Amino acid sequence: MSEGSLAPIAVFAYRRTDHLTKTLDALERCAEFSRSPVFVFSDGAKSESGAADVAAVRALVRARLRPNMTLVEAPANRGLANSISQAVTQLCDRYGRVIVIEDDLVVSPHALAWLNGGLDRYRDDERVFQISAHQFDVPDFAARKEGLFLHLTTSWGWATWKRAWDRFDPNAEGWEKLKTDRALRQRFDVGGQPYSEMLRRQMEGRLDSWAIRWWWSVFKADGICLFPPRSLVQNIGFDETATHYKLGRLRRIGPKSPDANDLAMPDLPENALVASSDEAALYAALATRGGRRLWQAIVRLINLIGR
Repeated sequence: MSEGSLAPIAVFAYRRTDHLTKTLDALERCAEFSRSPVFVFSDGAKSESGAADVAAVRALVRARLRPNMTLVEAPANRGLANSISQAVTQLCDRYGRVIVIEDDLVVSPHALAWLNGGLDRYRDDERVFQISAHQFDVPDFAARKEGLFLHLTTSWGWATWKRAWDRFDPNAEGWEKLKTDRALRQRFDVGGQPYSEMLRRQMEGRLDSWAIRWWWSVFKADGICLFPPRSLVQNIGFDETATHYKLGRLRRIGPKSPDANDLAMPDLPENALVASSDEAALYAALATRGGRRLWQAIVRLINLIGR
């Protein structure tokens, strides 16, 4: 794919028509959406009880299809980890890059411009593995107009290139070093978050997450990721419709992002460098009581994945 062309958008859907409607509505408010190849990946039902919900999701997508959109229906349940891993690989092989949006995300009208801009700007910089539309609520970033780089990945609205995704290691080779190397474990557990515990559960077969294995892949390569100063995406999945866990009360402690429609398009940094002051600000924000509670909730959610 040549520089300046728009990346394909992979939208992942399962059983939630209300959430998917909001996700698609928000994407359609992005000027780039109608000019981008869009693939809606609909996972199959895990059991007969979910078949009607899956059928409703597919009917919703068919009713909204445009010439640039394709509905991809899985004949059986693959689970989110396999669905994302396979689809990202397929689209990267075909287009060289991809934007990934799940059906519990509402993006800013600037989100696709930000993601595509980052993909173009840092396309050939081997250090950069991912462009993120999400950002934690970090007070020190609130007044910034420019994005920033961090040693961290995200799963809430992101983009990558084939050159980076080719380094995704689903087997997480070398993860055992985290058991004995305390310094390595502290760096991997950004700001004291339980990433090493999540990866251990993954490798013991008690968790099925592509995201923790992606973070390990990027971490091993000393990769960096571009983040906006304020979130360009809101997660609306922390409610009673979430398939992984009853999360109604977690909505109160999720990221307090500004209204996505009010966010201005951030500037892209000239240089792909991680500032120690930015990482310190992130760590401080994650160490707050609200940050700790949010991560405890997210870990409980991830540990109970079972779509």
